[in-house]
Amino acid sequence: MHYKLNANRLSQGCQQPWADIRVFDTVDSTSNWVKSQQQSPLVCLADQQTAGRGRHGQLWDSSSDENIYLSFGWEFDEPPAHLGLLGLWIGVVVAEVLEKQGMQGHGVKWPNDIYWQQQKMGGILIEASNLSSRLVVGIGLNVNMAEASDIDQPWTSVSEAMGRSVDREQLLIALLDALFTSMVEFPHVAVKEFKHRWNLWDIVRGQQVTFFEGDEQVSGIPSGIDDSGHLLVKLESGAINAFNTSIRKVRW
Repeated sequence: MHYKLNANRLSQGCQQPWADIRVFDTVDSTSNWVKSQQQSPLVCLADQQTAGRGRHGQLWDSSSDENIYLSFGWEFDEPPAHLGLLGLWIGVVVAEVLEKQGMQGHGVKWPNDIYWQQQKMGGILIEASNLSSRLVVGIGLNVNMAEASDIDQPWTSVSEAMGRSVDREQLLIALLDALFTSMVEFPHVAVKEFKHRWNLWDIVRGQQVTFFEGDEQVSGIPSGIDDSGHLLVKLESGAINAFNTSIRKVRW
């Protein structure tokens, strides 16, 4: 279903007590807008972004009003010791929401991308706000996007994966409720239990991957994550090392 998002419908549909939900036709970046505010937990959505970005400042195509461009601000009473797992945690939450909507065959590509059949569907970005104790979580998800000329990698959408047009607002309501609940739960999560949950959605585990560690190109086979969320990779030497850098290539 293709129509503009409506803040009142979203607020009425959500079961969880977000402090405020703001919707814009166009904004430079939903994350930038949330950073400029002090209220938490606060949600910003836009039909289009003019300066959306992903990890390492990479451009995220945000020109289509058929997708989800979402950011929210959250402040923990005390930063959890396992805060480094938050991006992976959010990735799993998004994957589980999509599963409940009927999607199959998708997963999370470490550390922050949602994939279906080896094609990118969405991404997650965790940033600090201007307040040191507050985080901003950004989520971009291709929902009904039919075409895009500025994307330099294989991509897909929720509608393509599900074989039908998707109601953005209904998907957003499910996502916002799950995100609120998961953020409340996150400080109390047992790391060992989460690592098992992560393994259920980890699509690069057992695949050949290539990435750069400084100026050096490294190849190996991922075998999961450590307690900090770093990727454990079995190298050609047989050693298993932990890395925290972006994967450049996956040999599916």
